[in-house]
Amino acid sequence: MVRSFFTHFNSLVMALLLAVVVWAVATGEQNPSREGLYPDPLPIEIVNRPEGMLIYSKTAETVRVKLRAPQVSWDQLQPASFRVAADLQGLDTGMQQVPIKIQVTDPRVTIVSVEPAAVGIRLERTKSRDFDIHSEVLDAPPLGYFYRTPVSTPSQVTVSGPAVLVEQVVEIAADVYLRGAKAPVEREVTLQPRDLQGNPVQGVTVTPAVTTVKVQVEQRVGYKDVSLKAVLKGSVAPGYWISNIVVTPSNVTVAGSPEVMAKIPGFIETAPIDINEATTEVTKRVAILLPEGVSVLNNEGVMVQVSVTPILGGQTIRRKVVLQGLRRGLIGTVSPDSVEVILSGPVPSLQTLAADDVQVVVDATGLLAGTYQLKPRVPVVPNSLRVQNIVPDTIEVLIIEPLPTPTPTLTATPTPLLTATPTLTRTLTLTRTLTPR
Repeated sequence: MVRSFFTHFNSLVMALLLAVVVWAVATGEQNPSREGLYPDPLPIEIVNRPEGMLIYSKTAETVRVKLRAPQVSWDQLQPASFRVAADLQGLDTGMQQVPIKIQVTDPRVTIVSVEPAAVGIRLERTKSRDFDIHSEVLDAPPLGYFYRTPVSTPSQVTVSGPAVLVEQVVEIAADVYLRGAKAPVEREVTLQPRDLQGNPVQGVTVTPAVTTVKVQVEQRVGYKDVSLKAVLKGSVAPGYWISNIVVTPSNVTVAGSPEVMAKIPGFIETAPIDINEATTEVTKRVAILLPEGVSVLNNEGVMVQVSVTPILGGQTIRRKVVLQGLRRGLIGTVSPDSVEVILSGPVPSLQTLAADDVQVVVDATGLLAGTYQLKPRVPVVPNSLRVQNIVPDTIEVLIIEPLPTPTPTLTATPTPLLTATPTLTRTLTLTRTLTPR
């Protein structure tokens, strides 16, 4: 009986094993195991970086993984299924070979190999240093001008990064170009750390990364920028009008003694240009009428081009220049104080043009005390008229701060009271004279 039991038991075990084998074979045929290289490179995650240190360099950013897994697992794998880590726990400065550790969310996946198996990582201690900003102007100012020492805001920055790189930095540069500016320059400049040879130092962080550089550009004593005003002689032929006047250059720099310069207005006239009976464009190179003791810098001559056009509707009018946008408390003057405005458009509109219909303005918004060369403009043109040109096309604007007004004294206060007293006396006398009647 016992033998019969064991016989049946052995048969049962064999049947069970056979069923497991059959199930495994069937499952393997439906979901076969596959081994191969995962198609996407996997990024390396750095963990447990020691405090006060940073990674100066790495030999690899990604790894390639060879794995074995059932087909159904292969179909579900994606880069997020893996965590590739390089653990820096307990490491010191210098180059280290750190083993790559990989975790997979699917337990059916087996990692066969990793390439590379370790990543070389160089650790360096972090360092910070404060530097003053060195700002330099890289080009020359216009002739007759000079610039003062650039001023940076902020004037100091912090450089941080690997100690080996921070120690190479000897200067924080903020270089600017004037680009021919004849007025104060203000520009935002990206800061650049440089080594002893003047080469940029890469791999460090500058905080803040940008500074505002201001450069004061001023005209030298005895120099002055003036606009050129073309002087015309005669009148064009009947039925024609002057549609445009172009002076090249439109302004020049003159030099002389400070006393003479102070007497020169914001413009200088050219020698007269004869346009009498002209029916076509008149172009001439003319001289500049300079006061005695005054010379022109870079004098290559002045070309004046006078456009003469058949009258289809045009008019040249003279208008005063209005200074707008002047800050409160400042006083501004313009030179010249009036300009020639050349208009074109329908003849009826020109014939009915009123004196106040065309205004010439110069915008002084935001300007501080100083001397400026500004372009005039006509903000509004009525009745479809068109501004062909404004002559001269540059106006000198002088802005000054007035001197403080003296505080009035109280010595003048009794004067009105003394004046009123006789008036009151005369009134009372008149009353007394009328009473007896």
